[in-house]
Amino acid sequence: MARKPRIEIEGGLYHVITRGNDRQDIFHSREDHLKFISLIEKAKQQLGFYFYAYCLMSNHLHLLIERRSETVGRIMQRVLTGYSQYYNKRYNKVGHLFQGRHKAILCQSDPYLARLVRYIHLNPVRANMVATPEEYPYSSHRAYLGIEPYGVIDVDPVLRRFGPSKRKAHERYAAFMREPTNEREDDTATFYANGEILGTDEFVDDAIHRMGEVENWASKHKDVTAFDAELLLSSIEDVFEMRRENFFGAGKNSRIITAKEVCILIGKESGATITELAKIVGLDQSNASRRCDAARRKLSSDIHFASVKKIVEENYRARIAISHV
Repeated sequence: MARKPRIEIEGGLYHVITRGNDRQDIFHSREDHLKFISLIEKAKQQLGFYFYAYCLMSNHLHLLIERRSETVGRIMQRVLTGYSQYYNKRYNKVGHLFQGRHKAILCQSDPYLARLVRYIHLNPVRANMVATPEEYPYSSHRAYLGIEPYGVIDVDPVLRRFGPSKRKAHERYAAFMREPTNEREDDTATFYANGEILGTDEFVDDAIHRMGEVENWASKHKDVTAFDAELLLSSIEDVFEMRRENFFGAGKNSRIITAKEVCILIGKESGATITELAKIVGLDQSNASRRCDAARRKLSSDIHFASVKKIVEENYRARIAISHV
């Protein structure tokens, strides 16, 4: 049977679950847990995503990730492959450590973000491993309480929902975690009734519609959307009326920054990697990734930027179409 495609939406919030093959343990020591988190941190630096919560159980794990430009599939492939290699070498094992493909559930941020964090952090309590979640050392719960460093966890988007100051937010988060969780809304079956999407009917319909649009557009344009750096740079030169030598490298001029961001965003949408685009615009990978994020934000808030991006994109697509004639 063909594998059903995963719903991947840029900016989507995903609850990721993966298990050991045949339910075998995948963590045996504190070092194993620390190694896994170090791989998450490395992937976060390289691929760029928000990491809101985790709980590493003995034979499975839960992660809460908000993806940006890179897919959850690529993020998890990087992390799980790295951990499998570490595990097999450390314990002199061969074969598959994890049970097939990880599960990634697309979730609506409001009103579910805080509830998802609670759901993940309460796993050891539900498994009768500890009486309270703060007793379990291999989750991000203690960071949310403020009794451990935040580390790789992006706590602010969650804590802001509990109070204006960190002290008040920590207190209210702790109270939230102590609330009874046997209501229907926190029931596992209700939480993931759809299996692939968690959210209101409108959110589910919109996610499916957006995913369908992406797949349809890609299938219709698959012959003409391969990334072409030369044609994109020519389009930038044409629209911005500047030579690429002036556009390349670091610069504070707002026009040059806009050109870079438009180039990076269109390139990313055309299938180029951040590494490729960083070389094209003369930035390091981290700065190129930040420029890409800035460009996406501007699309919805800056009419001028969106208009310029559209003009460059039309110019670029026209050049690609001509090159295929």
